[in-house]
Amino acid sequence: MVNVMNEIRLIYKAAVDAVKPGQLVNQAVRCSGNVVKIKEELEIEVDNNCHVIGFGKAVLAMALQMDTIIGHHMMKGIISIPHGVMSQYSLPDQFLKRYTIYEGAVNNIPDEESLKATKEIEEMASNLKDCDVLFVLISGGGSALLASPVDDLTLDDKQKTIQLLSKSGANIQELNSVRKKLSRIKGGKLAQLSYPATTVALILSDVIGSPLDVIASGPTVENKDPQNRGWNIIQKYQLENQLPVKVAKCLSITSPRNEISFDHVRNYLIGSNLTALQAAEAHATQIGFVTAVLSDHIQGEAKEIGKHFAQIARIVAQMMAKSNDQHKHMEALSVAAENLNVDPRFCCTLERLIRGCLNTRKNLCLIGGGETTVSVRGSGLGGRNQEMVLSYLVETAEDPASFDELEVVFLSAGTDGIDGPTGAAGATTCDGMFKEAQAQGLDPITYLNNNDSYNFFHLFQQGNYHLITGPSGTNVMDIHILCFNWKQRNVSL
Repeated sequence: MVNVMNEIRLIYKAAVDAVKPGQLVNQAVRCSGNVVKIKEELEIEVDNNCHVIGFGKAVLAMALQMDTIIGHHMMKGIISIPHGVMSQYSLPDQFLKRYTIYEGAVNNIPDEESLKATKEIEEMASNLKDCDVLFVLISGGGSALLASPVDDLTLDDKQKTIQLLSKSGANIQELNSVRKKLSRIKGGKLAQLSYPATTVALILSDVIGSPLDVIASGPTVENKDPQNRGWNIIQKYQLENQLPVKVAKCLSITSPRNEISFDHVRNYLIGSNLTALQAAEAHATQIGFVTAVLSDHIQGEAKEIGKHFAQIARIVAQMMAKSNDQHKHMEALSVAAENLNVDPRFCCTLERLIRGCLNTRKNLCLIGGGETTVSVRGSGLGGRNQEMVLSYLVETAEDPASFDELEVVFLSAGTDGIDGPTGAAGATTCDGMFKEAQAQGLDPITYLNNNDSYNFFHLFQQGNYHLITGPSGTNVMDIHILCFNWKQRNVSL
C-alpha cells in the first residue's frame, strides 16, 4: 500500500508541476530580436514599447517569466497580487525597477490596495498609443485584485451586492455578470481602455470550462451579456429591495455600449485544469498505469461527489475482479459517471480499459478535476477536498468485500496547495481505513457530519494521509485521482 500511496502523490505532483505559471508563460511566449511570438500563432514586432499589467494569485510568477523573456523591451509593469505573495520570492533588482507591485485583497476581498492598483492600471492602459504593446497577465483571484466600481458606487456597495448574491446561491457566471455591470474595467472595458495598442492577454484559468469572459470577469473579453442581464439576476433571487440604492439604479438602467472594436485584442488560454489532468495522465501512464481522464467539469457538493467517486471505485473494483453481471455494473457505472459530469460514452471506453487490465494485470488510474463546494453545517475545520475524501472513506466502508482483489486509493487536493482555511492541500484514503480509524477511537461519520475533515486526517495515524505541500503558486482548481492496484497474490484470469 505504501507504494500505491507514493505513486498517487507523484501523479498529483506531476499535475501541479505542469501548471506552474512561469513554465506556462515560457511555453507560450518566445522573443527573438525584435519579434515576440505567442503560441506559434501571433507575431508582434517590438522595440522598447512593451508594457505589462497583471492581476491574480499566480501573476507574480507570470510577470517574472515575462520579464526574463521581454525585459529588454519593457517600459513599465504594474501587477496586483494577493497580500503576502512577495515574501515568497526573491525579486531581482531590475524587475523591481520596472514593476510597480501592489499587494491587496486580504481574504480575497477587494480593498484600498486593490483600488489603488486598478486606478494605476486604468491610467496606464488609457495612455497607450497604437505603437505600444500591452501584455495582460490574468489568473484566478483576479476579480478581487482588479477593483474599480463605476461612478457613484463605493467598494462597499459592490461587496454587499456580491455577498447577497453569493448567499442566495448565485453561480460564478451570474456573479460575474453583475460584477461586469458594476465595474469600470471588467467585461472587456480594460481592452477598450487600451485601444489602439496591441493587447495580448495570457490567461491561467481557475474556472470550470475556462470561459474567458468569466475568468477574472473577462476584462479583455468583449461583454456580450444582454443589457438587462444583471438586473434579471437580481430579480431571479428577489434581491431588489435589499440592494444599496445606487447599485439598484446602476443595474436597472440601460447604458449605451462602447463601440470600440476588439480587433486590437488577442486572448490566449495558457493553462487550465485540463492541462493539469493531461500531465497527471501522462505521468501515470509512464509509471505503468492504464490511465484515463474522467472529466474536468466535476462540480457540486463535496460530500456528494465523494460518494459518487466511491460508487465508481466499487463498481470498477467489482468489474476488475470479474464479478458476475457485468451488464448491471455498466448500468450503475453510467449513473455514477453522469453524477460526475462524465461523458456517457466514456463508460464504454472504461469497460475496454478494464478488459485490458484483466488481460495484462496492469493497474488502473482514473483522473478527474473541477471544483466542488461545501455546505457548512458543523463547527469543524476542513476544506472541500478533505471533506470529499472523508465522504469517500465513509461510503466505501459500507461494502468492503468489493475491494478484496485490489488496493484502491483515492486522492483529492487543490492545485494551489491550500484546501479551505487549513494548512493542507487535501487528503488520501484507502480501503480498510474506516475500521482502522474506529480502532484508533475516531469515528469518520461524526467528523464528516461536523465538517471536521481536517482534524480527522490530522489525528488519524499522525497525519500520514494528509497531503501537505504548502502554497504551490498556481491555481487551476482541484485534482481527483483513483488508483486500482492488483494485490500481490494469484488471481484467476
